[in-house]
Amino acid sequence: MENKLITNHVELVLRIMHLKSEKFSQEEEIQHRFKELVYTLNPATILKNLAGDEDVKSGLAKAGLSLGSNYVIDKVLGRNRSIRGFLFSVLVEKISTLVINNSGVISKIGNLFVRKPSQKSIHR
Repeated sequence: MENKLITNHVELVLRIMHLKSEKFSQEEEIQHRFKELVYTLNPATILKNLAGDEDVKSGLAKAGLSLGSNYVIDKVLGRNRSIRGFLFSVLVEKISTLVINNSGVISKIGNLFVRKPSQKSIHR
């Protein structure tokens, strides 16, 4: 910030007006940056930004499939009912985790949700 020599009342008034206008523009900039910060911290915005990344999509799909398969295995095989049920459910969980992580299960499931063009739209 520069200090100018003020020698009369007119220069003082002009300097005050200049400083007020700078203050106003700085306040506007701060408000704009704060709104941008709030927008970027919005969970919906974060998910939208992450949704475009293929690695994130496949990671979320794998996590969802693992959680779902573990839940079904626990309910069907009865992990907490007996030692045999526990051991069998752990074995099935390990196998399902290997299948989910190492094969094209994610891409095959993703293809189920892709809308194929209908016969009517093809013949038009």
